[in-house]
Amino acid sequence: MSERLQLSLLLSHVVSRQAVILEAAFREQGIPFTAEQYRLMYLVCGQPAVHQEYYARKLGRDRSSLTRMIQQLEKSGMLMRIPSDHDRRSLQVQPSTKGLEEFQKAQKVADETMRQLWEGIAAEEREILNSLLVRLRGNS
Repeated sequence: MSERLQLSLLLSHVVSRQAVILEAAFREQGIPFTAEQYRLMYLVCGQPAVHQEYYARKLGRDRSSLTRMIQQLEKSGMLMRIPSDHDRRSLQVQPSTKGLEEFQKAQKVADETMRQLWEGIAAEEREILNSLLVRLRGNS
């Protein structure tokens, strides 16, 4: 197996494992998000009232799969889609009050989970890894 393929598989495994650990912690705390829904809520809560296309690009998802995820979160009362002031055909996404409350709970659990995941890895090592991953993303 080539070194590049091995690194790609390792990155994929780390991301998948992180999602499994995060979702288990969410279930344990009664938080109603999957790892992917949490990432969307993180974006929406950080920059609300943006068009769905923005979130699709940020998450690397196609529009139809993102729309399904937004519909699920809207159905559960976490998100709202509102018509744009500039284009009534376009919808903007924003968190509901319930969504903000659940996100804040989820964020505490995610922070603790990430702290445990990164335990034993020095800040300098994290900076190097971050730099390398940013460069990899730029190549794609």
